[in-house]
Amino acid sequence: MSAVILQFPTSTAARANGAGLAVAIAAKRMGYRPHHIARAAALARREVLDGHKSAARAVADMTRDLSYGVRNHTPGAA
Repeated sequence: MSAVILQFPTSTAARANGAGLAVAIAAKRMGYRPHHIARAAALARREVLDGHKSAARAVADMTRDLSYGVRNHTPGAA
């Protein structure tokens, strides 16, 4: 039987960058503009680096907030 060993990032910076990238991909797929994508990714990255949230929690919370914003978009709102 063969086993596959998965390599998970061990440093906080690597986890934070991964969380930021995941948020950026999700925001792009939702149709956000580049400056909003960068802002959301930076916020998720900062939450992980500061130790407030795990990477998974930061991604889940940010994508939830982003999807809520897409659903509740009113035409003509700034």
